Amino acid sequence: MTGHQVSTSSGAGTMTSTSSCPVSSALRKPKDRPWRRRLGWVLVACAFGGFAYGEAPQSSLATNSCEEGDRALAASQWDTARNQYTTCLAAEPPRFEVLSNLAMALTRMGRMDEAIQTYREALVLSSGNPKVRFNLALALIKVGNYEDAAGQLARLKRAGSSDPRVPELLAFCDYHLERYSLASREAEQVYRAHPEDAANALILGSAYTRMGLYQKALPLITFALQSAGSADGHLIMGQTLLGLRLYHPAMDELSQAAELQSDLRGLHSALGVAKVGLGDSDGAALEFTEALKADPNDFQANYYLGRLRRLDGDNEAARKYLTKAEQLHPGAPEVIFEFAAIAMTERDYAKAEPLLGRVLRRQPDHIEAHFLLSDLYRRTGRKQAAQKERDVFERLRQKEQERQPAKTSSSVNPPSTSTDAAPKEP
Repeated sequence: MTGHQVSTSSGAGTMTSTSSCPVSSALRKPKDRPWRRRLGWVLVACAFGGFAYGEAPQSSLATNSCEEGDRALAASQWDTARNQYTTCLAAEPPRFEVLSNLAMALTRMGRMDEAIQTYREALVLSSGNPKVRFNLALALIKVGNYEDAAGQLARLKRAGSSDPRVPELLAFCDYHLERYSLASREAEQVYRAHPEDAANALILGSAYTRMGLYQKALPLITFALQSAGSADGHLIMGQTLLGLRLYHPAMDELSQAAELQSDLRGLHSALGVAKVGLGDSDGAALEFTEALKADPNDFQANYYLGRLRRLDGDNEAARKYLTKAEQLHPGAPEVIFEFAAIAMTERDYAKAEPLLGRVLRRQPDHIEAHFLLSDLYRRTGRKQAAQKERDVFERLRQKEQERQPAKTSSSVNPPSTSTDAAPKEP
């Protein structure tokens, strides 16, 4: 299932459907592998044609800037597109087409918070345009805001959307929100219409696993893992598996993608995440370093390098990467936690405590944050508060262990939804 963003032409006198970017080779031939057209919901974004209904721009500057922005967007020149659309918006009253395409450019630059805010503005101006709402949902998924994304997708479904991507993405969000019964119902709807969709089969099989329906889950997951073909297909499948924390099969898919096309965009970052999950910190750091050479605004690579450097005891290097990650995604709880962990290692408890509080307000079940807060209270002489946080930590850890299903005859391990393994003391 493709989660590709839909662009709208921003130039003068627009009432036509225009294609804003070339379609990748993995998507050009639906008769080859139909599921490949429908797989890149989370981490793959490409601009496709849409309809624009805005009035003609009010100045030649706006006209030129809008058209230049469209051309830059079609050519994947994200910085130029952003600059041209910004000029266009300054020269005339804002139109949702321009805002939506600006948001798309911001998304590809990794400036997700700005992109989401811009999509929201476009949604208001467009009176709930379904293409804008769909793109907003995709952006929310990319930053892990599954609750808000599910809300946007549910509104599309209630409005009568017949797009099969909507229930599939809803299933993806519900899975991450641990609403496995809802996820299975949404995925079953897609499966009935598209049994060849490997990504949906993986979501459905994983939801069944969480519900203890292992016999129903096994053929779905097996099929999903056998379905990738091209380099793009292997990468997309690998990214999907990473989202479900299935690191070994993800590594297999990503390795095959690397054999077919080693310079594939997003491959190094995905390999880095897989190697983190498999405990290969040194290998992960090398992959993230390569990812940043290709894209310095890769939030994932900056965050993970910051975390890895912090775990290595190099707080100065960690701050450099985490500061960049914070700029790309202000307020990200995983980044805030890393700054709190650094403060703990430096015994700056007055700084660490409010940071941990911010993490837990965003993610009340963040296991590591409860562990560090318990340690902070212990070190500052608050024994009762320390024991309370320790009890919460132990309860969450026990809950996580109970969620791990018993191994089946499949070589596929069920996905984990924890943020990390049980933490070590800083």
